[in-house]
Amino acid sequence: MPATISLPASNLSELAECLSLGLRQELFLTPKPGLVDLLDRGSHPDLSLPLMLESIEFVGEAFQAFARLLDQGATPLELVPSGRLLEMKLLDTFGTNTHKGSIFLGGLLLCAYAPAMQKESTLSQAVRETAATLLPGHDTGETNGARIRNQGGETGILGEARRGLPAIFETALPALHEARDNGLNGTLSGLLALARLMQVVEDTTALHRCGTAGLLRIQSDGRRLEALLHEGQSPYPFLRETNRGYIRQRLTMGGVADLLGMSFGLFRFLRNSRGSFLVAESLPDSSHQPGYQH
Repeated sequence: MPATISLPASNLSELAECLSLGLRQELFLTPKPGLVDLLDRGSHPDLSLPLMLESIEFVGEAFQAFARLLDQGATPLELVPSGRLLEMKLLDTFGTNTHKGSIFLGGLLLCAYAPAMQKESTLSQAVRETAATLLPGHDTGETNGARIRNQGGETGILGEARRGLPAIFETALPALHEARDNGLNGTLSGLLALARLMQVVEDTTALHRCGTAGLLRIQSDGRRLEALLHEGQSPYPFLRETNRGYIRQRLTMGGVADLLGMSFGLFRFLRNSRGSFLVAESLPDSSHQPGYQH
């Protein structure tokens, strides 16, 4: 049986707000190897904490605009031109694609939310159906992710979308629920979700910068981070040293960061929820998991 989880009957504006807050939570999660956080800019010399905060404000306004248009009856296909314009404006405003992936992911989740409520299907299934409608004609342009998908068959974020965002619904959200049930504090809870995502996400940013070796390192480091959390050891020395290594290699994981931010936002949305809604096919019972020390 699918897991039934409380959610508002229909509140796109609240979902939009939670998604933008999730991006802030991801930014503030510290330390994160190769990513901007409260300590440094990771492997991104063109980014900074203030710049990322400004970008999140920009993206939050975009999410609210999507929510208003959807409330007014716009279809997902009708939002595609607006999304592309926002991506171009993001680049023009900040000089780099700070949260381009988040605009796509957040827009997809908002587009999928209302149909999921109407059909009483899971949000993951609604994402699959929405992606099937949007992506056949979706032109990603000359992006690094597009080049990698064409060359090596890696599916990246578009493949995630077509599969219903399993990295969120089958990996990160269950990790956050498990962490909550085992009493992990906010930072350690976020790091568990980060560790799980590092192990499963085909991060095209990492592939573009460091090839398959970079992706394999991220997966290995995700396993090590989860092991440290499982063993009750402090993960912070490992994360700080790993960050230094990523900076030397120019290794980063922008796809992981985008998915983590969306997961934080959805988890917040669940906590604030009312009513009944099916989020995914199931969420694992964490009662059988070993307790984490903290």
